[in-house]
Amino acid sequence: MSLQTLLILGGTGEAVDLARALATRHPNVHVITALAGVTRNPGDVPGTVHVGGFGGAIGLAAFIQDQAIDAVIDATHPFAAQITQNALEACTTAKIPRLRLDRPQWPHPQDTDVVFVPDAQEAANLLVRTSSEAAFLTIGRKHLDAFAGLDKTKLLVRLIDEPTAPLDLDHYSVVTARPPFDVDEEEALMRAHHIDTLVSKASGGAATQAKLDAAERVRARIILIRRPVPPDGDRVMSVDTALDWLEAQL
Repeated sequence: MSLQTLLILGGTGEAVDLARALATRHPNVHVITALAGVTRNPGDVPGTVHVGGFGGAIGLAAFIQDQAIDAVIDATHPFAAQITQNALEACTTAKIPRLRLDRPQWPHPQDTDVVFVPDAQEAANLLVRTSSEAAFLTIGRKHLDAFAGLDKTKLLVRLIDEPTAPLDLDHYSVVTARPPFDVDEEEALMRAHHIDTLVSKASGGAATQAKLDAAERVRARIILIRRPVPPDGDRVMSVDTALDWLEAQL
């Protein structure tokens, strides 16, 4: 096919890396990176940036048609299941190729208790059942309400942006930071807050692996929320293999 316009569904470091690689290797391809607007400062992204939603699969299909998109690479967060499903349906309707750029899973620390749970509510229930005294929550903002009412557990919540209003949590403090993270700094943070449990989405990727390594150092339990199962279709686990897929379409 003749690829003139590519849509990257982004909001991740992998999406930015892909857009930068394309700007270098294929400068004649018009790259549109779509961001959902979850963070207030998305950083420097080459090409055209579209901020905001599309209105579901039907709206995304209309955008693909209006912008004459030739292919879509879905590089959204592993837990952005609805966007990934919308991309599948929209690309099927538009009859254009779609690729899912995912992250490799984290290798699990050898000497640490790692427990998988289906959702944030079960993670919160597990904190109660195991009498956690101080937990480090790195699950983003959306599902923090599952931890409301945990009056016996101190919560350290990490967010990308400072919250605009108080969180509906008991005994909590907030730190803001963007990946990548350093394992020594992660360890120091956990020790300073006496963390005995790390709660995270099983997002994977090298940029945030340090928190698992730090949890092993401080002997904290790790609770991981399982990833949604991705839909069928072409799927790769690195920017380089995404570029290979894209070049095969040219």
